Amino acid sequence: MFRNPRFVGILGCAAALALVGCATNGSTTPTTGSTMPAQAGAKHLIHYMPTRYATRTRTVGPRDDTYYSGYMFTYYGGPVLLNPKVYVIFWGYKTYGDPDKVAPLLKAYAKVIGGSSHNNIYTQYYDIVSSQKNYITNPKGERGGIWFDDKNPVPTSPNDAQVAQESLNGVAKFGYDANASYVVATPHGHNTIGFGTQFCAYHSTVYYESQLVSYTNLPYMPDAGISCGSNDIAPPKDESGTDEGVTIVAGHEYGESITDPNPDTGWYDFQHGEIGDACAWMDVQNITFGKKSYSTQPMYSNANEHCEQTYK
Repeated sequence: MFRNPRFVGILGCAAALALVGCATNGSTTPTTGSTMPAQAGAKHLIHYMPTRYATRTRTVGPRDDTYYSGYMFTYYGGPVLLNPKVYVIFWGYKTYGDPDKVAPLLKAYAKVIGGSSHNNIYTQYYDIVSSQKNYITNPKGERGGIWFDDKNPVPTSPNDAQVAQESLNGVAKFGYDANASYVVATPHGHNTIGFGTQFCAYHSTVYYESQLVSYTNLPYMPDAGISCGSNDIAPPKDESGTDEGVTIVAGHEYGESITDPNPDTGWYDFQHGEIGDACAWMDVQNITFGKKSYSTQPMYSNANEHCEQTYK
């Protein structure tokens, strides 16, 4: 994700990447990959995943091994998710509909990502506490919980404060887990403004009883079509072409939430963003997770100085 300060727009603009624009007030939706303030009063950042057709310094298509090699992401002293868990909140799915069966796909995907060779990429990254390096682990069974919340109505276009609050509803439901990513999946036809034209998803942080919560806003990917991954490649047998953007985008966000849960205090690069941004919409493949296979983008490996689909 490219960063988005919620507190003061000028600070975000000063640090914006050369290849992107910068909005200056919380009512403005971001240009692709932009930095912008969201809800007033908070001081943390929002990181957006660009759409497939984002204006970048490369064209969409097979990766350019020369262009995306030879640099290193930097650790900025903040937390990482050392023992990752993911909790998925299907907000209003039963009330508003799931015509493309995103919920069963996302449930199945979340169940098998832990322990995979793809998620092993994150084990090369670490935090440092009292001069001690603590490396991220890749346990099996990373799906912490699933909740279909149909008690709280979903706005037609939920803003960030509403998504953040729903993530806190999820924390109240599941319990607080400092190593968790709380994913708010919004239903068909109820997506945050800018989805599909300016971004595909984002992650950020909010506080629950003074404790930091990493959350993701995961809109209904099939609503955006090819902009957010539908029919990006020939789909594997375990998902359809229409919904393969679900796993591409969810995997991108989860990997970045693991390595940079409190943007930009974990692993970050001020030219390339987070470790998923450097490889976004490049070399998407159907990767095996246990007995299942899903469309997945590579993530950046500092150890290999390259975008990689798997890591040993």
